[in-house]
Amino acid sequence: SIIGALFMAALGFGFAVLTSSDAVLLDGFFSLIGFAIGLVSLRVATLVRRPDDDLYHFGYAAYEPMLNLSKGLLMAFVTIFALISAIEVAVHGGRTIQAGWASIYAWIAAAGCFAIAVSQRMLAKKTGSPLLSVDSKNWLIDGFMSVAVGIAFLIAVFLADSAYAHLLPYADPAVVIVLVLLSLPIPFTIIRENWCQMLGRAPGEELQEKARAAVARVLEASYDYDTKIRMDQLGRLTYVQLYVVLKGSQDPDVSRLDGCRSAVHDALKDDFDKLAFDVIFTRDPRWIGVSVGSAVVSSKHPPQGGSKR
Repeated sequence: SIIGALFMAALGFGFAVLTSSDAVLLDGFFSLIGFAIGLVSLRVATLVRRPDDDLYHFGYAAYEPMLNLSKGLLMAFVTIFALISAIEVAVHGGRTIQAGWASIYAWIAAAGCFAIAVSQRMLAKKTGSPLLSVDSKNWLIDGFMSVAVGIAFLIAVFLADSAYAHLLPYADPAVVIVLVLLSLPIPFTIIRENWCQMLGRAPGEELQEKARAAVARVLEASYDYDTKIRMDQLGRLTYVQLYVVLKGSQDPDVSRLDGCRSAVHDALKDDFDKLAFDVIFTRDPRWIGVSVGSAVVSSKHPPQGGSKR
């Protein structure tokens, strides 16, 4: 990814000088961002594999969404800046460019970007790496931008000797504006997803239900209990904290409790790349308040029309 980004950036800046095209220049800037972020990603990819230590008791998983958030913000900044610049150029009469060379560049860049995007996407599925997943999206954006540039400038070449030749100076800013409007949702999606992870938003309710169902399979027949579950997603790491408040006078033996933990693990392991969890058994629900800040204990059998918490 780093080598490809460096090549694409050099290609983009070189053709931007040759064609005087802001659209080509924007394409080169996206590649330069990919190169810079790729260098940082190498370090982060090493950090997230480290176990916890004296400085980071819960490991280094938070670096992953932090990097992806930074990448999304940088992409959004560049695209918004390009939009403002393109509008300014259009208002002042446009810009004459070498559309033929710009079209050649665009198709070369598109082929390279899509090839890297496909390979990164395959690796992301194989490894479960959010870093690779976001990287493949970046290359996909680059590829679609290059295709759009190629189509627009190819049309411009054919219109050069037509009655619409007077519109050619507006082709470049028009392409940039369309590219920005099409690509902006992607960085904002990356920003939203990773911002939510940084804030500690839990994964979906269906995954929480899987953990509760795993406890039920082990304890339902013999014990009366309530549960409180907390989940946190940080990049590829998912942390689950599950309180089981036992009622009545029966005390399950240690093997039964370990069987409960094993059932929770088996129920969740296929849904997450890296899973860390604690299952805490107690008879006193006040310990949940100590842990989660006066949280309400859920009921195993909620009232009719109610919902678990």
